[in-house]
Amino acid sequence: MRKEKRIKQKINIKSDKGFTMEDLTIALLIITLFVGIISTMMYKVYKVNLKADLTSQMVMYAVEILEDIDKIAYEEVKPELADIYNSKFSIPQGYTIDIQVSNYGEGISNVKDLIKIIKLNISYTFSGEKEEFTVTRLKIKEI
Repeated sequence: MRKEKRIKQKINIKSDKGFTMEDLTIALLIITLFVGIISTMMYKVYKVNLKADLTSQMVMYAVEILEDIDKIAYEEVKPELADIYNSKFSIPQGYTIDIQVSNYGEGISNVKDLIKIIKLNISYTFSGEKEEFTVTRLKIKEI
């Protein structure tokens, strides 16, 4: 009978010394997974915020340029304005400005030079992706 009692006793496989190597390995694996997920999410949020800041600056530069074009005389509106505005507004190196100017009645006979079409394109490259902002505006000659 005594042998039967020993067999029925619960066998304790738990260590009394503390954590086992398996416990530590599983804990480290779980911590590594959470740290990896959290750091990836933080990086993506940082990247989206930085891209939004760059885009808002790009739009701000476009508005400043278009407001200044409204102030200057009709005859002064030329494609060379891009270089002038780069230095005038201290636009950073990463931004590219392109201004195209064409006459509204270009190529049509008997049309006076009274309206210019101004196409402003500002762009930047971030993480290999090119972001562009294009605005078309009319400049009307005052008579």
